[in-house]
Amino acid sequence: MLKYQANSDENNLEIKSDKREDLNLILFLSGKTISLFGSAIYAFVVGLYLLRTTSSAFSFALNLALYTIPVVLFNPIAGVIADRFNKKILVVGSDLINGIFLSLIYLALTNFSFNLYILYFSTFVMTSLTVFFDIALESAKPSLVRESALVKINSQARVIESLSHILGPLLGGVIYSFINLEGFILINALSFLISALIEYFIDYHYNRQSEKGREDNKNLGTFIFRLKEGFYYIFRSKKLKSLVYIFVALNFFFNFTLIVPLPYLMNTIWKINPDKYGLIQAAFPVGMITGALLTEKIMDQIGYNILIRNIALISAVGVTAFAVPIILFQNTPGENLILIYYSFLMFLSGISVAWIDVPANVIIQKIVPHNILGRVLSVKMSIIKIIVPAALLISSFMIKVLEVEYLIITGAAVFLSFNLIFFNSKLGKEFIKNK
Repeated sequence: MLKYQANSDENNLEIKSDKREDLNLILFLSGKTISLFGSAIYAFVVGLYLLRTTSSAFSFALNLALYTIPVVLFNPIAGVIADRFNKKILVVGSDLINGIFLSLIYLALTNFSFNLYILYFSTFVMTSLTVFFDIALESAKPSLVRESALVKINSQARVIESLSHILGPLLGGVIYSFINLEGFILINALSFLISALIEYFIDYHYNRQSEKGREDNKNLGTFIFRLKEGFYYIFRSKKLKSLVYIFVALNFFFNFTLIVPLPYLMNTIWKINPDKYGLIQAAFPVGMITGALLTEKIMDQIGYNILIRNIALISAVGVTAFAVPIILFQNTPGENLILIYYSFLMFLSGISVAWIDVPANVIIQKIVPHNILGRVLSVKMSIIKIIVPAALLISSFMIKVLEVEYLIITGAAVFLSFNLIFFNSKLGKEFIKNK
């Protein structure tokens, strides 16, 4: 009888634990959805407002730059702070301050004459706070759910991010048509406050196993040392070092081969209908959503490391398909053919990126101690942010020298060479062997 009661108590605790984990997941996804959609809609509406009111490409470009500068400046610092301080305070505080800040911007715009610099300032501050929010929430994932649910939380987070890229501009366009800028800023301020309220009820210490080593945090030394430690940790770990090499090569390849050449081909050479071009671009995040939803099932069948290697190799060969219509048709192909063919390729590209990105995040969250995870993630993100503009600049220069099809094929050949060399090297073989 006592044994039965003990088993019953254990089962009840397990059910309670499952419910708490499910609640954590729901609260995490709800808060992230509101915060991400608020930021995506804000970026679209403010950008459109600047274009319509100033008719200045420079004003629009400057606003875009203000979304990148804080990431480069504050990412490493955010990683140190996320590891050093309470993640709940950082996550909730970032959204709370964003909500209060945008409320003050609303009051400034309604009570004083419009000033362009207020919008620039609001973009910079909002993005800076979002950097701290992103790093803190990302590094908190292993504490929110059990290790077995890391694939689920990463996959579903990727779905939300992709949806915000698709629906953000659509919702922004509707909002812009019916609500003035001041009213929109007030709505966005409220969305951040609601998000902060939801995130407050997350249990940030649900999985205490992931927090081993946290007590050593007081002995990490100076702030500069902590800043460097994420970098040192990555390059001391063969698996993390391998992941960084793969991410650097993949991001350079993707931005060099597609991000510049494809819009140039569609809009400058073929001059296709903007609506069709928009649909082709939208196929990529749809592919990412599909890939993220299927990731858990795929990873049940194949190891993380093998999946990353296979997708990288297939992507290197498969991207040459983007050049096929340019080679086959001397003139511009029919717009419907372009729409169907390139939408399908962008859809597959989105799946490929999801199947590399989600497993890589799971690997990092599993092997990196909780007390240094924020710094490792911030270093990884900073390296990618530096690689992207370099790839775009080189590609934009090369497109003046090479035809688009040759640029795509060159990028594919270089990335394939990297994969063949890396995965046949000692480091690459160890990466594949060690699960």
